[in-house]
Amino acid sequence: MAAAVRAEKQQPIAWRPQPGPQEALLACPLEDILYGGSRGGGKTDGFLGKWGQRYKLYGGGLRGIFVRRTYDELDEVVARSLEIYPAIGGDWKQQRRTWYFPGGARLKMRSLERDTDAAKYQGHSYTDVYVDEAGNFPDPGPINKLRATLRNPHGIPASFNLSANPGGPGHEWLKKRYFDPAPDGFTPIIDEVTGEPRIYIPSRLEDNKILMETDPTYRNRIMASGPSWLVQAWLKGDWNATPEGGLIKAKWFQKYDKPPQSFLRVVISLDTAYKPGQHNDPSVATVWGQADDGYYLLYVWRDRVEFPELKRILASLYLTWKADAILIEDKASGQSLIQEARAGIKVEGLPRLLNLPVIPIEPEGNKLDRLIAVSTQFEAGLVHLPYHAPWLLDFEIELTTFPLAPHDDQVDSTSQFLRWVSQRTVNIKHASTGGRSRQETQHEEAPAVRVSNRSRTNYRGY
Repeated sequence: MAAAVRAEKQQPIAWRPQPGPQEALLACPLEDILYGGSRGGGKTDGFLGKWGQRYKLYGGGLRGIFVRRTYDELDEVVARSLEIYPAIGGDWKQQRRTWYFPGGARLKMRSLERDTDAAKYQGHSYTDVYVDEAGNFPDPGPINKLRATLRNPHGIPASFNLSANPGGPGHEWLKKRYFDPAPDGFTPIIDEVTGEPRIYIPSRLEDNKILMETDPTYRNRIMASGPSWLVQAWLKGDWNATPEGGLIKAKWFQKYDKPPQSFLRVVISLDTAYKPGQHNDPSVATVWGQADDGYYLLYVWRDRVEFPELKRILASLYLTWKADAILIEDKASGQSLIQEARAGIKVEGLPRLLNLPVIPIEPEGNKLDRLIAVSTQFEAGLVHLPYHAPWLLDFEIELTTFPLAPHDDQVDSTSQFLRWVSQRTVNIKHASTGGRSRQETQHEEAPAVRVSNRSRTNYRGY
């Protein structure tokens, strides 16, 4: 018996919580928890450690799912779990993206990018749900559906855990649900509908002593990450440092699985930024399809490139999407591109220069005023985004946090298109009524653009 005790004591410790919020996370008896607040607060590590602790308590009956919005975001989580779980008998199966533990316990690593992804988990039974970076979800619907999978066939207390920082598409609903009723945290909040408690456990960078010691310059990098509001939100975990969704609300976006097979026209809207030594906003091209029920965002290209490369990319986008028009701001860096695009761009494999249907756009007002002018088109449900695209998260974050976002290039490209298209003769059905139509007049100085009913079946990027 004594030898067994000594052997137990000699076993290496796979993970232990840091004093403060991580200890509170593991000790909290409530089912519904929002954990986090600032960047670098040890949120992911806390969730991985909590699963390990619950496995030691409840054994083989434990069934868990660890979720981030995309599989790419899960890579760092898996890498950290590989440092912890083998010490407690965990066996990682890469093809199944699942940890298997002695006695039958399992922890799945999964993505949850859209509402329909949550439906595939209906009928599943989990004791533990961990949604890391819940602020990346503009709507709580998929997360709420995932919570419905919590069941306790072995009498194990259910555990539902979210982590988040202020800002991002999900800022508004997380703030209202967890922060506003008890801003200081650590106080149970009783749901008015269900009567069940939930709690917010704040975690700050200074609570993560290990990170502060091993990477002492991390705080400085956050402080240099952007404007003061962003630093306040990320460093202090201040949920009041950003507006609730900015000018554009995430709930205004309509979503689609597949775009229509044909459009009235396809338009590329380009926001240029190609200066030597450019370190600010990159160039951005958004590709839009105009249908009778609104405008479909089909693709977003975004990068910092020099002028020759930008010309090549613009020509490639035009050929790929069979665009009817290309909008370029007739100012500063866009002027030379307009001239060369109209004169013709040399494309490898084509026998002659490629002339692009460029329309110069004269900007009116500042960036904020331009977005305000087209914001009603979002609110009316005319702007459609795909459920899934590798560029979607960055686009939603920038649109929903502007004017406080660190970049505004995607905002500029979007408002440029929406302002231009609203000045063309077109009938649009509003999503709010399904039948109301709107007639706009043709802009006097705008070049003629052909109306295309061609079928486009080579869409990429969604």
